[in-house]
Parts: sequence; structure tokens; C-alpha cells
Amino acid sequence: MSESIQKNKMDAGTIVAAAVIISAIGALFYNVLPMYLGAAQDHRGLGNEQIGFIGTSFFLGFTLASSSAFFWIRRIDWRVVSYLAIAVAALGLLIAGGSGGYVNLLVGVFVAGCGCASIYSVGTTLISDTSNAARWYGAKITAEAALGVILLVVAPTLILPRWGFAGLNGTLIVTIIVLAPVVLFLPPQGSRRQEKDAVRPVEGNTGPVSFALLACVLFICGQTAIWGFVERIGNSAGFNPALVGALLGVSLAFAGTGALLAAWLGDRVGCLKPLIWAHLCFFTGVAVLFRGSVFEMYAVATCLIMFSVGLGIAYAVSTIAELDDDGRYVVLSVPALGVGVMIGPGAAGMLASGTGYSPVLVFGLATLSASLLIFVLAHRGRRAESTQLPRNASED
Repeated sequence: MSESIQKNKMDAGTIVAAAVIISAIGALFYNVLPMYLGAAQDHRGLGNEQIGFIGTSFFLGFTLASSSAFFWIRRIDWRVVSYLAIAVAALGLLIAGGSGGYVNLLVGVFVAGCGCASIYSVGTTLISDTSNAARWYGAKITAEAALGVILLVVAPTLILPRWGFAGLNGTLIVTIIVLAPVVLFLPPQGSRRQEKDAVRPVEGNTGPVSFALLACVLFICGQTAIWGFVERIGNSAGFNPALVGALLGVSLAFAGTGALLAAWLGDRVGCLKPLIWAHLCFFTGVAVLFRGSVFEMYAVATCLIMFSVGLGIAYAVSTIAELDDDGRYVVLSVPALGVGVMIGPGAAGMLASGTGYSPVLVFGLATLSASLLIFVLAHRGRRAESTQLPRNASED
């Protein structure tokens, strides 16, 4: 009874809201990635490969920092970690925006990635301790997308024309600092589900959760390869830059709609069916994007792809939480996302170099086809475990 009450404390409105908002801080860079890369190229004169490696550098730092969370996420005060991480993220963006050198830009976004990852790890782990993780992961992604929409609408019209790339970085810093006080509402630690089995090691096959983590890597890798260059695809087609910028904001709203659908559904239909829907939506969007020389087709494709991101990530992370037996592995969903996002822009930049953007679209189709297959295998693996456990128990 006491364990149930303790766990339910994580369902408090202020705690959930704090987790959702700090997650939006941690995901801020990803959600403005196309605009950030486009601004870096336009204001710093960088090539496709160079801007691709900006994203890779950020998510290298993101992945390294979030991987370390496996060891500290249940041991260190989450409020202390979050404030330190916010300071690190702001410092990194200050370095990235304040220097004209490409190497300093890469170092700055790497440092910012380390800070954002630690913030995002806290939010993701906290939500995994709530009673209906799928619902709150959906709400989390909705908030992340909403914040991105605001910046994607405001920055191209008010910030970039006047203050350029340095102004964009300054805007991100100000946004982070304004939202920082929400950390006061975080609990020092989560419900620590693994403690209920502290008297014995958790016995369970980690194969399904490992498969789910790999599928998560592939899912976000393919998504980010296209998301990171969707602004460049529109630019190469000759569309009005202001119109493309507005579309990016609308497409993020569609990501929020997908996440809202996840929040509404919660765990009522499980995780696998919504994951299948998300993948099919992505495949449809990419097929339409192949005909993206017409703006209306380009717009529909971009919105479909981002809808699949919002729906898919919520259930991808929920799948990991569902398959996690002791509560520690769910935080590895953050570096899993980081690895995928780290690979995606760099791969897309190399594929797009001198050959157009069709290879990028094919890469996205291939990686998400693999992720869907592996998610199915992960669910089947857990189902096989659940049918074998009663038999093994009876034999004992």
C-alpha cells in the first residue's frame, strides 16, 4: 500500500507539469533544428555537410550525457541536476552564437547538448514513474512541439532578419532561463521502482527492452534525417522562405496533434498499434514528399511526417517503460533518441551532398522500416515471456 501511495505522488499536477516543461527545455534544440541549421548556413556560409555535423555535434553531447544518467538518475537530487544542466545548456548556446569560427560553433552546440540531455533525462524518467506514462509522454511531446512552434513563427520574422544567427542563439538562451524556475516544483527523486525488488536481483529477459531501444534509435534517426533537411528541401524547390518557416511551425503543431492523440489514448490500445499507425503515416508522408516540387504536396508531406513523430515517440518511449522491469532502463531511451538524432543529420548531409535530397528520403524509409520490424519483435518477445512464466513458476 505504501509503495502504491508513494508512486502515485508522481501523478501530482505540479510535478507532472514541471516534468513536461523541463522536457520542453531539453527538446528545444531538436524542435528548432531545421531553422537553426538553415540560419547557420545562411548567416555563416556553411555547406550541407557542415550544417549536418552541427546537429551531429549537439546530439553527440546529448548522447554522452544522457548515457551517464543510467548511473546517476536515481541517486542525485533532480533539482540540483536540472539547474546545473540549464546553466550548461545556456553556456553552450552562448559559445555557439558568439563566435564566427566553425569549430567553436561545434564545441558550443556539443556543450549545449550535454546540458539539454541531462534536463531531458530527468523529465523522461519522472514521467515513467507516473501511473499512465503513455498519456503524460503524449502531453510532454505536445508541450515540446508547442514551444518549438512559437519559436519557429517568431524567429524568422522578428529575430533572424535583425540579429541573425547570434540572435537566434540568444533567443534560445532567454527561453531556457525564463522557464528555469519550474525546476522548483520537481521532486528530489522519483518513486524508484527498482527498490521494491532490492532484496533480490530483477530476474527478466532484457532482450525485449534492448530491441525496443534499438528500434527507438532507428525511428528517430530516419525522422531526424528528413526533419533536419526539410527546410533545405523547400529552399531547393524555390519556395518562399517565410512560407516555409510558417509551414515548419504548422508541422510542429501536427507533431503536437500526434502527441495529443497519444495523451488521449493513453494505454487503452496498448503501444504496438499506435506505433504501427505512426510508421504508416510516416511512409505516406515520405511518398508524398517525393512529389514535393508542388508546395501543397510539400506541406502535406511535412505535416504527415511530423504527426508521425509526435505519435510515434510517445509510444516508443512508453514501450521501453513498459518493458523495463526495474525502472532504470527507461532513461536509456534518452541516449537512444540522442544516438538516432546524432546519426540522422550527419547521414542526411552526406547523402544530400551534390545529389539532391531523394537519397535522404530513401534513408528515412529504410530506417523506419527496420524500426517497425524491431518494435514488433520486441512486443512478441515480451508476449512469449509472459506465456512462459506461469509454466516455469509451476515447475519450480
